[in-house]
Amino acid sequence: MLRTLQFFGLMMLLLASASGCSDPAAKANSQAPRDLTAEKAKYLLNEEPDGAVGVIIAREDAKDQDEIVLVARIGGRKEPFIKDRAAFMVIDASMTVVADGAESEAGQICMDDCCASLRADCTTLVKIVDNQGKPLAIDARQLLSAEENDMVVIKGKVERDEKEGAFTIAASGVYVRK
Repeated sequence: MLRTLQFFGLMMLLLASASGCSDPAAKANSQAPRDLTAEKAKYLLNEEPDGAVGVIIAREDAKDQDEIVLVARIGGRKEPFIKDRAAFMVIDASMTVVADGAESEAGQICMDDCCASLRADCTTLVKIVDNQGKPLAIDARQLLSAEENDMVVIKGKVERDEKEGAFTIAASGVYVRK
């Protein structure tokens, strides 16, 4: 019994000392907004690139590593942005999302399972990447000052994996239509 009390006492002491060791200045710095001026200058395009195609056409025609300019709307899933990453889903600009369970017509899809295969044909993941091809560890909403349903024009490279059926865009720049 005495050993059990000593063990729990030691554990409580360790927990109390560990929680008191945090540096308030370090904690404040980690929560401070990051200055994205340099990243915005590099990845947020000031002018809309020419020659954009929609997601549906790109998925049909583009080959792996093709340079591409894509026009689309941010969306295509319930949470289109990937938290803390410069990555997001886009849907072909010709498609309209309707409420789940609503009767859909041509050019309309819902976010429910019934439209999953149709959504797969008209959506794609966009990753804003650095010079090494790695996705940026910045939330796309902050980097682009964008939100769901914004129309975007993306300049980048196609990443296609025929075996997996994957089709993504490694973006070097994004123009947000306002």
